[in-house]
Amino acid sequence: MKIFWIFILLLFAELCFAQKILDIHYRSFFGKEKSFQFFNNSKLDYKMKGDLFYRNHKLVNMNDSLLVFDNDSFVKLSQLKCIKIRGAKISPWVFTAGTLFFIIDTGNNIANGHAKIVNEQAVLVSSIAIIAGVIIKRIQDKHIYMRKNVVLKVLDTNYQDLNK
Repeated sequence: MKIFWIFILLLFAELCFAQKILDIHYRSFFGKEKSFQFFNNSKLDYKMKGDLFYRNHKLVNMNDSLLVFDNDSFVKLSQLKCIKIRGAKISPWVFTAGTLFFIIDTGNNIANGHAKIVNEQAVLVSSIAIIAGVIIKRIQDKHIYMRKNVVLKVLDTNYQDLNK
């Protein structure tokens, strides 16, 4: 029975295709070596040299020096200026909390018939929450600028053609 499963495994191994990987090695701000990998069909946020804003496309194929995206455009690795790695989406929660606190406090003052509808403390707390949301939005995403300490490699994990 064990031989049967090994045969099935080897049969499916011949039908599988290798996956290409965009491997990014960089040093963090504190000097620690880090790496990140993008695979086919993953979203990539990148900025090219001379661009002001990030572009967001799905990565379809990779070559040694080219990245091909879902809108049939291609980018050379030497043309990349920055890659953004998306983090946890925490900032919308902070923006919503600051806005809702102001709305609930103002609604409570209207419902209870207070003479002062807008409270200064509610404005202060809401503005602090919105400023914290802006700071968190900048920090939550990792921006990797292409400098001398950043290495981009396209890895082809096709081990079946090693002897050819």
